[in-house]
Amino acid sequence: MMIRKTLISLIFIVILFVFIKPINSTMISVFNIADAPAVVTKGHYGTSLVVEISFSDEALLDWLKTVKEPYPLLLLDAEWIKRSPEHIKVIQERKLPTGLLGPEDSLDKPVDLAAVQKDINIYEKHLQETPLWFATRNHQYSQDLQNNLFQQQMNILSPSLIWTGEKTPKLQKGDFVFLSLHQNNKVSIKELNTFLQQNKFMSIEENIFGYKVQTKKSP
Repeated sequence: MMIRKTLISLIFIVILFVFIKPINSTMISVFNIADAPAVVTKGHYGTSLVVEISFSDEALLDWLKTVKEPYPLLLLDAEWIKRSPEHIKVIQERKLPTGLLGPEDSLDKPVDLAAVQKDINIYEKHLQETPLWFATRNHQYSQDLQNNLFQQQMNILSPSLIWTGEKTPKLQKGDFVFLSLHQNNKVSIKELNTFLQQNKFMSIEENIFGYKVQTKKSP
């Protein structure tokens, strides 16, 4: 009788592990959100902050060391990655979510796909993983670029709202709020911290899927 009860308990635990755990924490590799090349501009369940980084200073390094969860998605410029080993070390140690910030693209003057691939290779070399998220500096995407990134299982993001450090914008459910930290950008780290404190953000994955996703990225 005791053995029977033990077996029933074990079966019940296995069922819970198989059917309930994936709902809360799904381990996935690189993936495509859509079944065809597409640019994702909004989620469904909240608001997400995306920070584009191409400029380094001590204030940024301190911010990377202290920023609290839920972390914003950091889109990193390839040239910045090469010249910022100390920043990259902190990002990796703290497991801050990252993606790749690519060059400008447009329908009239498409970006050189070889240059994009070079940036991808730099990202993979320094972060030891394939970027799951991608955006260009001007948030425009030629069809060739979309097709190329789709084949590599990289998801393209574009802002539904761009914050430039002025008064706090009115956020709507699903918004991807983009903020640029470039050399000539006027937004200070202090303003960024205040913005984070004043608003409730969630990860891109949680905004899109409705639950937290643990991403396992494979080169």
